Amino acid sequence: NAHASLWTDLGHALAGASGLPALTGIGQLTASSQLTIELTNAVPASTCQLIAGLSQMDVPFKGGVLVPNFQSPGLMVPLFTNAQGRLILNAPWPAGLPAGLSVYLQYWLADAAGPAGLAASNAVRGTTP
Repeated sequence: NAHASLWTDLGHALAGASGLPALTGIGQLTASSQLTIELTNAVPASTCQLIAGLSQMDVPFKGGVLVPNFQSPGLMVPLFTNAQGRLILNAPWPAGLPAGLSVYLQYWLADAAGPAGLAASNAVRGTTP
């Protein structure tokens, strides 16, 4: 994949009932190209938050590490995993973003087996070419 280097695995997964939840970014980060954000190995039928930010925070949180800085600017999107512990989001990458822009993503999930009742995926950074 010629565009694999646009996505970087930053680590910091926090294990839950299903082990370490795994987040993968797939696709080019160019205007209107199809982008896929896939979460696997998560607790089935769980509530979760996709946390996104434009910088990296790396702060201790509930037994793990919260990587994206969702405060300036950023967002938290409530979602649900399916019966297999997966969640796949597909969307076109927006036009007009500058080259070298990085987006940081990480999922935090309700998981009774995790520290403080939470599990977390690894974080990923996507950088526009």
